[in-house]
Amino acid sequence: MMDAKGPFRIGALFVGLSGIVHILALFVSGFDADALILIPAGALYIGFAYGLLRGYRWLAYLVFLVMMVGSLIALSAAWSTPGVPTWIYLSIVVLDWLAILALFGALWRKPAAAA
Repeated sequence: MMDAKGPFRIGALFVGLSGIVHILALFVSGFDADALILIPAGALYIGFAYGLLRGYRWLAYLVFLVMMVGSLIALSAAWSTPGVPTWIYLSIVVLDWLAILALFGALWRKPAAAA
C-alpha cells in the first residue's frame, strides 16, 4: 500500500515530475532522436517515485545518488544536445536538485522521539 504521508513524499513528487519532463522532451523536441534517450530514464524515474511513495528507505538512498548523477548528465547535455531544447534539460536539473534536497531532509533528519 502506498503511503502518501510518508517521509519521502516530497522527494517522490519531484522525482516523478522529473520523469514526466524526461518523457515530455520527446514531444517538445518534435520526436527527435536525441530525446529518445530520455524515455527510459523518465520511466525509471517514475518507477522510483512509486517506490518512494511505498516508503522504501533503501530506495531513497539509491535515488539520492541517481538524482545527483542524473542532474550532472542533464546539465552537461543542456548545451551539447541540439535536438532537445535547453529549457527541458535545465528544468530536469532543477527538479533533480529539489528531489535531492527533499530526500536529504527525509533521510538525515533527527528521528522523532518516542513518547
